[in-house]
Amino acid sequence: MHNNMKNLKLYLILAVLIIIAGIFYFSNNKGTLNLRVADFSVDQYQDITKIEIISPQEKLKLELTNNQWKVNDKYWATEKYVKNLLLALNRLTILSPVSKAEKEQVASILKADGMLVKVYKNRRTVKEFYVSKPSMNQEKTYMMMKKSSEPFIVSIPAFRGLLADLFITDENYWRNKTIFDYEPQNIKSIRVEYPEEQIKSFQVNNYNDGTFAVQNLVETKFIEDFDVEKVARYFTYYQRIVFEDVVRDLSQGKIDSVLKATPYCIITVKDDSDEENKITIYRKPSEKKYDEFGQELKFDYDRAYASFNQNKELIIIQYYIFDPLFKEIDYFR
Repeated sequence: MHNNMKNLKLYLILAVLIIIAGIFYFSNNKGTLNLRVADFSVDQYQDITKIEIISPQEKLKLELTNNQWKVNDKYWATEKYVKNLLLALNRLTILSPVSKAEKEQVASILKADGMLVKVYKNRRTVKEFYVSKPSMNQEKTYMMMKKSSEPFIVSIPAFRGLLADLFITDENYWRNKTIFDYEPQNIKSIRVEYPEEQIKSFQVNNYNDGTFAVQNLVETKFIEDFDVEKVARYFTYYQRIVFEDVVRDLSQGKIDSVLKATPYCIITVKDDSDEENKITIYRKPSEKKYDEFGQELKFDYDRAYASFNQNKELIIIQYYIFDPLFKEIDYFR
């Protein structure tokens, strides 16, 4: 019993010494906690209006515009991803200071090759700090205030994963990948064209009074013998239709070649404000020559290329998402 009490006292004394050492480390000459070099978190994160993440190679800007976040002044952002970043900025917590032996080296790497994060509320900069790249350390994330030379190991309570992975400069990660996302009653018409098999092409109209129309695009005639329920249901398929990614592994010459090819399908949606969204879809060559049954693959049956609203970039879509849209006129009969 005596030995146990003695050991307990030693542990308590050791814990107190560690706490005191920590306080002195974070303290300035007056003995108060120096938050100026250690406080990375952003209070009232709902008021943040702009975030910049700058690496030596590229710069990303997320900015609140008309109550929506925009990426590099070009694309609408995925709101969920931005919200996750805002929450992260609010919950940043110091895990420990960097050891004296590593401090100078870590500080040097952060300034030379780290990501500079700038956080704004309206036009006022409220935080500026460096974040280590994931390649610097796969287990720890280092941060340092811009005007400081004191780096820290930072974490987020209950967060699993590498904190540095949240600070991404690739604009394609942040951009909203939505192609179509309509409430059925807000769609005025849907036009589906098959350039190589025009006989399958059609247009469906919604008059918003409970009546619909189906038009044969070859004969430019409206058909009478169609299933109203199928037409009404078809308008519900145009929700949460997204593309997978932007094509990055093709040369510009090959991209231009795809865009000049005959499309597999062209879908144009007009809403009740007469605004249009149009996607042009092209078959994608298969990376494999034969399937698992030894049959020759004419094209990739999982993914296709596409261009959206005449944009010159090439994107990738997945058939399992778009298949419900690829109806033919006979489907409605």
